[in-house]
Amino acid sequence: MHRLLILLALISIVACDKPRDAKPFPNGTYTGTFMRYNQPGSQEAEVTLKFLYPEFEGRSNLDRYPAMGKGKYAMKDNALQFANETVWTADFDWTLILDGMYIDQAAGDSLVFTKSYPNGWVDVYKLKKTD
Repeated sequence: MHRLLILLALISIVACDKPRDAKPFPNGTYTGTFMRYNQPGSQEAEVTLKFLYPEFEGRSNLDRYPAMGKGKYAMKDNALQFANETVWTADFDWTLILDGMYIDQAAGDSLVFTKSYPNGWVDVYKLKKTD
């Protein structure tokens, strides 16, 4: 009888446990800055990024710095995965396209996500929710 009670207790604990990677999607409009560090001539851009799961759309005050466009995104653990669906021309640095996996640090109404490159460049988006 005691074994049955212990087994039932363990099952109920496991059944109520939330997945560790569960995290709300950051729906809404965020504004802030983008900067590519460790690249000569880099500058800070003002950006706006709108999330409406599973889609995103963004723009920058500088031409294709970063190249944000639109597409789909997903969140898992501490990462944002972007799949950019915009058609881009070949006359600029495609590493500036918002695409691929970014490390995410969300806190309250702020969202910071980064991407590092083997050559030492680091893209940093610092955003704050505006709606």
